[in-house]
Amino acid sequence: MTQTGDRYVVDCDDRIVTVVGHFEDTLGPSLGHSLWEANPQAERLFAPHFAEARRTGREVEFTSFYAGRLARRRVVPTGQTLTVHVTPLEELDVRTLGTLSETLRRVEAELAVQASEQLDPPARASLQALP
Repeated sequence: MTQTGDRYVVDCDDRIVTVVGHFEDTLGPSLGHSLWEANPQAERLFAPHFAEARRTGREVEFTSFYAGRLARRRVVPTGQTLTVHVTPLEELDVRTLGTLSETLRRVEAELAVQASEQLDPPARASLQALP
């Protein structure tokens, strides 16, 4: 699992230009290449958030489950690059059916919390009981 402070930087074409921490091992060999070449299934999950950060010029934070890991990603636009900070939340433990079941429950609970936080204020208000 990655440690807090692990991050990578991509350029305007999503080429990996810098890797720090755990990503030195996993993404380091792909320096100069597209993040999507290194992680083809990640594009549909991450690219919309990258596009939002570029479009708005604002930091974008999201939680995603990818490659057996649940992590919070904070995408920070700076000039022509995006710095992606990754905070691990949970990793599937597949040693036994019991550990797998327990980690899946924790992943499900964390994703449910994240989904409820993403509701816009009118939607959240509509879920409240009427007096």
